[in-house]
Amino acid sequence: MALELPVIATWHGGIPELVKDGISGLLVPERDADAIAEKLDYLARHRHIWADMGRAGRAYVDAHYNLHALNDELVNIYRKVLA
Repeated sequence: MALELPVIATWHGGIPELVKDGISGLLVPERDADAIAEKLDYLARHRHIWADMGRAGRAYVDAHYNLHALNDELVNIYRKVLA
C-alpha cells in the first residue's frame, strides 16, 4: 500500500481495518486459493483501477502510520504518565 499499489489480503483479524475492500485493495477469505486467483485475474483485467486503489492505500498509510505522528503520540503518552 505504501508503494501505491492495490493489495490482495484476507478477511482476517485487523486486516479489513487497513485494507478497504474495493477501495485500497481486495479482500478474500483465508486459505481460499481460488478467491486469490479470481482477484488477481480481476486486477489484471482492470488495470485502470490500480492508480485509484494505490492512491487510496497510500493515503491511508500516510494518515495512520506516519512515523513522526506516531512518535509524537508516544511522547505525549510518556509525558502524561510521568506527570
